[in-house]
Amino acid sequence: MSIVSCDLDRNENENYLYNNDAITERVKINIEEAKAMSDISMLNETIIALSRLSLEKTSAYRVKTISYKLKKDNIELKKNLNDLAKKKLILLPIKLDDKEMNELSKIDEAGFSEAYLNKVKELLEREITELEYLSAITNDLDFKVLTVRSLVKLNYNLNQVQKILK
Repeated sequence: MSIVSCDLDRNENENYLYNNDAITERVKINIEEAKAMSDISMLNETIIALSRLSLEKTSAYRVKTISYKLKKDNIELKKNLNDLAKKKLILLPIKLDDKEMNELSKIDEAGFSEAYLNKVKELLEREITELEYLSAITNDLDFKVLTVRSLVKLNYNLNQVQKILK
């Protein structure tokens, strides 16, 4: 003689589709990681484009030097972002803020350097904030390594921009 028992009162909610709360939470974190990477990528593209514009438009040595360094460091960050995005199956946008480019390209050389430095300062601060957010929400070692490497260079560049602005 055997007894078979079945629980027919299954609670169906959104977690049922994923099997448990932990998987649902991980999916939410994956979405946030991808969004942060996307935002960082767009800021990065804008800084690269503005730095190229600055190299063409300005003649001030200190501004040309920081523009070159920003371009070089952000191209390296772009490569790291793309490599990690490929590994994590994240699609990154390949666009920049055209509004920023148009505003700065219309400024004459006399006022360009200060406008460029102020805009780059703002973009660097936003990029640093996004990287810190990414680091805070993730437990993924790859994202942590990316943020630590990038934050060191970006904070250094931000300090250099602030010194030139003083």
